[in-house]
Parts: sequence; structure tokens; C-alpha cells
Amino acid sequence: MAIDDSIPESEFPNIKWWGEFHFEPLQTRTWRFGSLFFRLTRGLQEWRMEYHRPQIQFDYEQTWEEILEPDFALPHPIHVERYMFRKMGNTFHLMPRLANRSVVIRPVDPMYIPAGQRGLLYISTPLWISGFAEGLKDPLFDLPVIRPKDTWFGPDKRTGELCYATAVDGRTELEQLKPRAFRAVTPIIFHNSSHELLRFDRMNVPVPALPLFYSDSTHRLWTSHIKVMHESSDRPPRIRIENRTPPRAGEVTYMHAPRYPESALFHMFDSFF
Repeated sequence: MAIDDSIPESEFPNIKWWGEFHFEPLQTRTWRFGSLFFRLTRGLQEWRMEYHRPQIQFDYEQTWEEILEPDFALPHPIHVERYMFRKMGNTFHLMPRLANRSVVIRPVDPMYIPAGQRGLLYISTPLWISGFAEGLKDPLFDLPVIRPKDTWFGPDKRTGELCYATAVDGRTELEQLKPRAFRAVTPIIFHNSSHELLRFDRMNVPVPALPLFYSDSTHRLWTSHIKVMHESSDRPPRIRIENRTPPRAGEVTYMHAPRYPESALFHMFDSFF
């Protein structure tokens, strides 16, 4: 079912926290991204980034605001990073970015695809904040809004890769997945051409190999979609990342290229699916 264009704009959450920000000399701007307090200051010859992350964060903390109180004090402890420049620009970009490791998702309930059937599942993974100073191609900093837990994914303790773990409400209908400011949607298409039931209760999603998009019409951040083709139990499924954007995303704005080339990730991913 397509999204009803008549739905009032006010019913959608305002997830667009990123963009280009102007700074006067010595100006400070402060935000709250979920439970993360974040501050950026333009010095005379430096950018100063500060943030406070509580010990416990929750995935449902998906609201944000710019804090306009000039004397607002960040909670402690405060992490500080300073970046020195010979010549300062007056603009700074904050941008969303996908995680820097693969993300192991665990659906709340195990899911099955019968022999000969196809299925489409929408999942979401956590986002990072990347900061770009004027004139620079690479970010000064790159930090998760909500820090996921570390996990190991592989057949044993010596073979595999360090990933992030997140529980998801995998949805077969997009409308059941709430738009969130700090998570991006990935559609996964399963094709079970084998003669047996395919079950998955844990899955490694190679998000560093995915591009990131924003769709203003759906009020969501998206990645390209992934195809999982299972043909036989004696070999791992074949994984393919589609070059085009998901059909349900509509018209999109390109936000970020993949962090790493596909070839750097796929052998590991195929082996441990």
C-alpha cells in the first residue's frame, strides 16, 4: 500500500537534523540527539567538538533539538576534541552516516521462508554523526548517535569479524516501521529457491558496503536494498547489493557513498550468513 499523500506533514516526525550550519567567530551551537548532548564551537583557528554520552542509551530515543540557551552546561563526563586550522571557514556540515562495521540484526521473532517462496523484510540500523569542515573532503569526527553493543559474528572465536548488534522489529510492510531520526531503512529481499524451509534468527548486514539516501516524501533515510538468494543447504546464500534505490523510497537525495568497497566485505559475509 502506497503512502497516502494526504497525510498532514505534522503527523510525520522531523528527522532532518543534518545540514550546513553557519558559525560566527567564537560562536557555539549545542544539540541534543536522542540522549547524546553535542556541542560545536568555532574558535579563531580551531573547531572544538564536545559531547556527553550517558552510560545507558536506548534505541527508542529518536527525538532531537537544537538547544538555544547560550549558557547551557553539558552533563559530565564530557568528551572533547579540538581540530586546528591555519585558515577557518564559517560553515560546517553535520551529516548522517551508516555504521563503520557490519551490523548483526536479531529479529524479535524468528522468521521463515518456505521452499520456493520470496519475502521482503524492512529492517533499520543505527546512524553515525559525521562532521565536515568547510573545504575538507574527509570528516573531522565520526561518532554514533546511539552506541551499539559489540558482538562477534562467525563460525568460531577465531574466524569471523567484530560487528555491532541491534535488535530490530523486522517488518514486511513499510508502514509498520516508524520513521526514525537516527536509523536508516534497508529492504532485504529473500528468495528461497531450495527445497527446504529457510529460517533466520540472526543476520549480518554489511552496512559499510551500502550507500545512504534521504527521501523527503517518505521522511526516511534509506540504503540500497539487498538480495539474499538461497539455493541449497550445502552452500551459503548468495548476497547481492542492488545499485538502484529501493522502489518504495521514491525520489531521494544522495547522502553518502559506501564506507568500504563491496569486495572487502563480501567473502566474510557470505561465509557466515
